[in-house]
Amino acid sequence: MPFSNILALIPASGKGNRFGQPKHQAIIKGKSFITCILDTLKEAGINNIYIAKDFKTKDMLSTLRYALKQLNTDIFAGFLIFPVDHPLVQCSTINSLCSAFNQIPEIVIRPCYNGQSGHPVIIPSTLDLFKDDYEQGLAYIIRTQAKGIFDLPVEDKSILLNINRPGDLIWT
Repeated sequence: MPFSNILALIPASGKGNRFGQPKHQAIIKGKSFITCILDTLKEAGINNIYIAKDFKTKDMLSTLRYALKQLNTDIFAGFLIFPVDHPLVQCSTINSLCSAFNQIPEIVIRPCYNGQSGHPVIIPSTLDLFKDDYEQGLAYIIRTQAKGIFDLPVEDKSILLNINRPGDLIWT
């Protein structure tokens, strides 16, 4: 398996207040958001997947921390952080991100479409996600600990599509 050193983490613990239901249960193109993401990951050759749902956490970083406490992550070089509200990201984007990470595994890899970065991102497992973030979240951890960030150009505008409300589905 080409990407066995990467663990995909899908933060999906939000209540979906703005959306009207938990987003992991929401349907798009006849499939749940989670099913769309799982299909994409499997097509891309990612078999190490953890869905972080139904945790009572306050934000994405808290969800990731809780999930990582449940897992043996020592065998992974990096974590593909794939938020549940980005269900339309293409398989080719995942392949490009993972290939870039395998070439330069010590830095953060994030997709970039027309100059804008989006999701999912790959972070090295060497980042200490448990270090104090001063209530600033994962972006702070990355900003203060990452050895570098590589913005990988992709032809996938869905990396920017953060589905927070039912109205956001109109653009899909």
